[in-house]
Amino acid sequence: MARRGWTCAVLCVSVAAIVVCVQGGAYGLAEGAGPDYVSDQVLVKFRPGTPASEVARAHAAAGSAVVNAIPGIDVQVVKLPRGLSVARGVGLYQRNPNVEYVEPDFLVQEQVTTPNDPYYRYAQIELQGIHAGEAWDIARGSPDVMIAVLDSGLAYDHPDAQGRYVLGPDFVNDDDDPWDDNGHGTKVYGVVGATTNNGIGIASVAWQNPVLVIKVGTYDGYGSISAMCEGLVYAAELGARGANLSYAGAAYSQSLQDAIDYAWSHGMITVCAAGNYGDDTLRYPAACDHAIGVSGLDGYDELAYYSSYGDYIDVCAPDYMYSLVRDGGYGNAAGTSIASPYVLGAIALVASANPGLSAQQIVDIIEQTADDLGTPGWDEYYGWGKINLYRAVLAAGEGPADDTVGPTVSVSSPAWGEVVWDTVLVSASATDNVGVIEVQLYLDDRFLGWDTVAPYSWSWDTEGDRDGEHTLIAVAYDAAGNAGESAPVTVVVDNSPPVAEVVSPAFGSVVAETVRVEALASDPVGVGRVDFYLDGQKKKEVFVPPYVWDWDTKVDANGRHAIVARAVDGAGNACDSQPVEVTVQNTVEPTEQTDVFSGRAGGRNGWVSIWVRTNVEGPLRATLESEGRFSLSLYVCNEAGELLARDVSSASLKFAELWVAPGNYEFLIGSTRQKSSFVLEVTHF
Repeated sequence: MARRGWTCAVLCVSVAAIVVCVQGGAYGLAEGAGPDYVSDQVLVKFRPGTPASEVARAHAAAGSAVVNAIPGIDVQVVKLPRGLSVARGVGLYQRNPNVEYVEPDFLVQEQVTTPNDPYYRYAQIELQGIHAGEAWDIARGSPDVMIAVLDSGLAYDHPDAQGRYVLGPDFVNDDDDPWDDNGHGTKVYGVVGATTNNGIGIASVAWQNPVLVIKVGTYDGYGSISAMCEGLVYAAELGARGANLSYAGAAYSQSLQDAIDYAWSHGMITVCAAGNYGDDTLRYPAACDHAIGVSGLDGYDELAYYSSYGDYIDVCAPDYMYSLVRDGGYGNAAGTSIASPYVLGAIALVASANPGLSAQQIVDIIEQTADDLGTPGWDEYYGWGKINLYRAVLAAGEGPADDTVGPTVSVSSPAWGEVVWDTVLVSASATDNVGVIEVQLYLDDRFLGWDTVAPYSWSWDTEGDRDGEHTLIAVAYDAAGNAGESAPVTVVVDNSPPVAEVVSPAFGSVVAETVRVEALASDPVGVGRVDFYLDGQKKKEVFVPPYVWDWDTKVDANGRHAIVARAVDGAGNACDSQPVEVTVQNTVEPTEQTDVFSGRAGGRNGWVSIWVRTNVEGPLRATLESEGRFSLSLYVCNEAGELLARDVSSASLKFAELWVAPGNYEFLIGSTRQKSSFVLEVTHF
């Protein structure tokens, strides 16, 4: 809980009804017959209309003097002379016919309730140490304020447990019978649930509050997180104002934190044992937010040697009680498991004294009225101090005025003007002077959902709503029914892809050099950018209109190409235009090149065919050099097989030179004689 320093010292005297017997016209004031009184003082009231002279004569006859007058009721405080007893003074004034009444100035003793449970006075001094008797003068609990004990269950056939318990579920065995098969739960229950003032056994902190028993612990002393979470949610939804968990471990659980937060949002406070490890390691659930961590005190109001401590301690309480045991009898119970339910009992009394208090207000009262121990103020051993039931119920009686202030709430995400799509997480924050119990979300005045645990959030499937602007509003409620509404947040839904079209160049165009490619794009919300693609490869990104790309066609081959414009919106939706096919036709300067081929031909190697392609019209020159006793012949043919040139001389070096059109040409090399190696060089464009 939050660490806040606050000191309060409020004293109150509980006045019991006083019965005074009149015998023979005189007060029976024999020693021991009634309450004590001021030894030289009486209270006198004269009949209305008595002259002042008669009043003075009556006082003179008694030799007394008026020392004070109580306005409104016309009663005089009269001091008697030395030697005149109160009994005689009362008698003197009674005989005066002008006196309406006279009585002693009684001393009223503060009364401390003592239950008739036989073990209370002698075996439960811990209750006296937290001022239970004085608290019971003011509040003893209420049958309308439920508390809960989440433990190993209860031996509900115990004679001293009757009349208070409400049997809840068993989340260990998944049934409706929370019977205690360990014994721990029965001891813890006894601190807050033992039947009090029934003439047997022990007293408990709260006398009349129903105690919801929920089983979350196993027979061997363990409790699972899942069972605890189920128990907390069950108790909160049933309306319990406080729940005790006397379990501790070092592992943090988000599920358990969520369950404690859920309970808190429903007005239920979770009280937890600090643990019996004797160190400052964080122990859960006591270290969870919205949980009260309780350390244990020994009989000298010192931290018990085994009690855990640390930043998560809020208050401390006695670590011992003579409590109920499972076999129907009574026995000693010790540890922070016992300290914790003392605080649950304090919650029961405070909430009973003032049912209108919020969970935070109850916690504040218990912390602020505790008896400070150790270092002044909060410390890691005792928290804010040892609980004081008397001061707590006094402070509760001074409770706050009716809550008329509504919560403050705002939509924290998405931000105003943000573009959203698919499923969006909507979050809101809310605060209240008492406590927020629920936040509702509205979309364009349509109810979208609700949440009871901070941080308040919802999943919004935007695909069910039209593209365009929408308004989100959060409304928070407190326990008094006050509501607070957030400022509207306008967001833009964009689930539809944009539309794109290439408008230049036209389909089928012949292009050359640098060409301006232009596209049009539109979207219901807005186009984010247009990407230009050529033959499937991205070439350009344009973020603002006009969407144009200056395409240098010279870097691409002559021939057909396909242009596509892809439009992308702010939500990432994309759409491709229809492809536009164009033909690139740039002038190509001819380039001379020489191809070299080698091999063996003639004889058994036969004739060798070599093909060469020319790209432009121009000269084609060939030389054939053979190495052997016999030269090879050279023939040049076109694709149709027509002979264009030949050299069949006996020289070892053959030549062919001719003017050709673009196309493929075949060079035949061979001889009918012996084979020979050759090198053919062909120069062309």
